[in-house]
Amino acid sequence: MKKRIICGALIAALSLGAAAGAQAGLFRDVPDSHWAAGYIEEAAARGYVRGVGDGLYRPGQEVTYAEFAAMITRVLFPREQEKYEEGLRPWYAAYISICTVHGVFAGTDFQPGLRENEPMTRAELAVCAVNALESAGAKMPGREELEAVDVPDIALYPRQERAIRAVYALGVMNGSGDTGKFEGRDRMTRAQAAAVLTRMSRVELPSPESPDPEAVTRAILAMKSRYPQGTPWTNENSYAWRGGIFTVGYGCMGFAFLLSDAAFSDLPARREEDTSLSGLRPGDILRLEGDTHAVIILTVEEDGVTVAEGNYNGAVHWGRRLTAQETARAEYKLTRY
Repeated sequence: MKKRIICGALIAALSLGAAAGAQAGLFRDVPDSHWAAGYIEEAAARGYVRGVGDGLYRPGQEVTYAEFAAMITRVLFPREQEKYEEGLRPWYAAYISICTVHGVFAGTDFQPGLRENEPMTRAELAVCAVNALESAGAKMPGREELEAVDVPDIALYPRQERAIRAVYALGVMNGSGDTGKFEGRDRMTRAQAAAVLTRMSRVELPSPESPDPEAVTRAILAMKSRYPQGTPWTNENSYAWRGGIFTVGYGCMGFAFLLSDAAFSDLPARREEDTSLSGLRPGDILRLEGDTHAVIILTVEEDGVTVAEGNYNGAVHWGRRLTAQETARAEYKLTRY
């Protein structure tokens, strides 16, 4: 479901149910009637998957090891991409390296340097998904939960049995078609991958430590070299947020989301109505001016805050001061502490 606001429009996060509830529209070859339209929309908005050009997604195209490595990195290990230089060749080099370090391909037939561009089977993807979730610290199903899972053709996949049972128990994967069978030898498609990634993003992970406010300020200010004062930024600019609640922000909200992710990565956000000065911290996003403009806090002082913002007269602006009275009149705040 999309929720639009004049300045800094927002796309609300999708519900935890099935793919229903989102309008396809990002890709010309994914109509609303496609079974995975909602999953593809959400995965694309969150930056997990990308189109293939010309407004196309190609939902029926098979997924390669390289493509899945990129997708899984964006979902579970986004910060680790920062360790690698942009423009590495081949394009998937950093993603394969990250996934190898995390043991994502353990127990599959993948061979680095040989099979990156080969398609994956459903059974292999189940193994990779479980390996990745375990490496990220997800709480995995216990023995009783695994044994309770009903997979009609599980006997065909002795090597991958534990992983298949686990993805069923976690709700990450399920049967294929009307038979309820896993069909583990079938190739994974880009539509199926979007569904798997979206479900994986909902698996509970350990709560990270609360961020240090001074580190948050430093991380945001480090973005000033990339987006200096006066950089054009209007409602035509958008950003897919990793904080939840909203998936995409336009204009001022998009810029606030961009800086927020630079400081908090994939920490979840929450909305709070109390915007009094005593409860504000660097990195909090304030919705101002009758819910038409957004700013992100750089520093908090005794009598107010200093902020950064996009679409301030059509450009990026750093350093505007807001008084305590002005922050108290904000509609709400989004915080990731």
